[in-house]
Amino acid sequence: MTVKMEKANRGLEYRNIRNLEELQYQRRLLSSRIDHQEIMVMYKLRCVWEFISPSNLLDMGFRAIASHNPSFGIIYRTVDFIRNIAKGRRGRDSLN
Repeated sequence: MTVKMEKANRGLEYRNIRNLEELQYQRRLLSSRIDHQEIMVMYKLRCVWEFISPSNLLDMGFRAIASHNPSFGIIYRTVDFIRNIAKGRRGRDSLN
């Protein structure tokens, strides 16, 4: 729905162009929109790549198994609880 509206708005913008200066202005606007979209896509991809690590992938896999297997879920939650306590103590020790 919004894509159609965007295209319609762009069409109206181009129909309202009266001279060459306005055409160049509209081209710059369109170019900057595309550049902005490319920058956002690259930023999001970088965030995903920074998040993907062997430990994060392993954790996601264990979490998926734990959601389907109740007995493994108990083990996973216990290990996760111990890991979070260790992280909390490590953070507190680094502050002192």
